[in-house]
Amino acid sequence: MDLDALLAAKLPLKLLRYKEGTQPINTNHTFKAALTAAGIGQRGARNSLTLYSIRHSYATLELLAGTDIHTLAKQMGTSFVLLEQHYSKLTATMAAKKLA
Repeated sequence: MDLDALLAAKLPLKLLRYKEGTQPINTNHTFKAALTAAGIGQRGARNSLTLYSIRHSYATLELLAGTDIHTLAKQMGTSFVLLEQHYSKLTATMAAKKLA
């Protein structure tokens, strides 16, 4: 079943689960195990990747791809103001490239 069909079926399945269907108690541990299995190294304990890193990466990539910040805020379920606070340097850099 592809992702669209899975979402349309609205099955009561957890996204983060083991093959046998059980849910991990600690998703951060599961995420770090997946990173290790994929051969993605950590950058030290203080700067290690987390599940939240994926959200930040997504926002950054979408803004760089030209997604409007208002649309992105609605899609991510956050406020335009919050995105503007965190990504204003990025959007300013993008605007400068367009105006140059």
